[in-house]
Formats: sequence, C-alpha cells, structure tokens
Amino acid sequence: MGRYGAGSGIIPPLFCGDDMNRGCAIGCILLLIAGFVGADSISSTIMCDGASWVSSSVIGQGQTYAAHLFTTSITSIIRELQVNNGKVETVSIADSSGPMGIDEYSGKEGNQTSAPNGCVFDISENRTWRNDEIRYTGLMKSGLYTSARDLTSSETSATTMINGTGMILARASSQDQSNETTHTSDVAGRLNMTERIIFGGED
Repeated sequence: MGRYGAGSGIIPPLFCGDDMNRGCAIGCILLLIAGFVGADSISSTIMCDGASWVSSSVIGQGQTYAAHLFTTSITSIIRELQVNNGKVETVSIADSSGPMGIDEYSGKEGNQTSAPNGCVFDISENRTWRNDEIRYTGLMKSGLYTSARDLTSSETSATTMINGTGMILARASSQDQSNETTHTSDVAGRLNMTERIIFGGED
C-alpha cells in the first residue's frame, strides 16, 4: 500500500482506514472542546514515525498531576488536559508499534474542614486530613495505553486501559485519620488490563 497505506508506514493500526478517520475526528473534537471552554486547556494530537517525548503537569491547591510518555517507533498520541476552578481532568491515548515508556501520577492532599477562625484559645474544629495517590509506570514493547484522570476537591479517580506487550506497575493508596486503602498491580508479558480507581466522592 506504500508508506502511508493502511497497516504500514507512519500510520499505526489504530488509525488505519475507518479507524484513521475516527482518530482524526477525536483529535478535532478535542481541539474544538478546548476552544470553547472558559478554563486552562491543552489539547495535543501527535503522529510520529520516530522518537517522541511528551509530558504534562499541574500543581494546584493540594492537587498534583504529572505524566511522561516516550516512544521510539511509529506512534499516535492524543492528550487532553482541562483545569477549571480547582478541578483537573485529563485524557491520554498512546498507540505505539514499538517501545513506549509510561509514567503517570495523580495525587491530592489536604484538609476537608477549614481551619477555625477567632481566638487562638478556641477549641479546634475536627479536621479531616486525607492523602490520595495513583501512579502507573511501565515499559511496553508495543501496544495501546489509555488513561483518564479526575481530581476534584472531594474525589480522586483514574480509569486505565492497557493492551499490548510489556510491563506495567500500578500503585494506588488513600489514607485519612481512620482508614487506609492500598492497591497494587504488577503485570508483565502479553496483557490486557482495565482498572478503575475512585477515592473519596459522594457516599
């Protein structure tokens, strides 16, 4: 089919034929969404036949998000980042026919009850301290990595889907004054995994 034909050249399998149109449409939709929202927004669509290194980060009031991806072969990468009134939302999709490195972290730490005002001798209010962390790291021989992260004042969540060959390490923890929750996944080889993690949120 030639250099840019379906299934070969710079276009990875995810974007061949009808899938290529679908991928382009997704990229255009993300760019349009970014143009109409009244908040900090970054949209990026990359198709690369070579090496690529991309990163994104947000540091806010008790909230942190950081992601790094690198590839060395034919790759498509779609990223969307929205920050609005203390809420952080991200979507990352990376499809590589060769090696791909992954490091994505989201965390939140803070008090859910504000500090008391007035005399320093007043009885302190009950303050709930909370610390949430979710991190995925890995090295793929080839495959697809899809991630969605949400950080709000009350919730930390992550949805991760991975299909390919390689090694993935997942670490998640949530701790407050009365409870501690931990999650670990170590997977290597040919893998297909989906994980949904929610810390906090409505009762």
